[in-house]
Amino acid sequence: MSRRILISSVENFPVGELKTINVEGTSILVVRLAGGRFCAVRNRCAHLPLSMSGGTLDGTTLTCPWHSSQYDICTGENLDWVRKLAGVKLPGWSRKLIALGKQPQPLTTYPVIEEDGDLYIEL
Repeated sequence: MSRRILISSVENFPVGELKTINVEGTSILVVRLAGGRFCAVRNRCAHLPLSMSGGTLDGTTLTCPWHSSQYDICTGENLDWVRKLAGVKLPGWSRKLIALGKQPQPLTTYPVIEEDGDLYIEL
């Protein structure tokens, strides 16, 4: 059963800025998109259990700061798997090697609810 947890006031989330929050021991990235939509994912890459908080956001595409895997921050869908390592673009054969035999996985997403100027997340 999911629980709705108050995380903050809407005004604390500028458009396009990734914010890291801790909700009951779980690190979560929350973003307010243009148009006012909010999206949230677990702050942990699906490839290796590393923080995504240093990643970049372009529209709804979140890029991992470690190996440039790309995800849709609203759906969690994997868009591209292990594109770079330490900023160096990888050829196809080495991308498979660096992927450690793992198939592309989605990020864990969380529903975000805006109500009366406050934001809630469902865990």
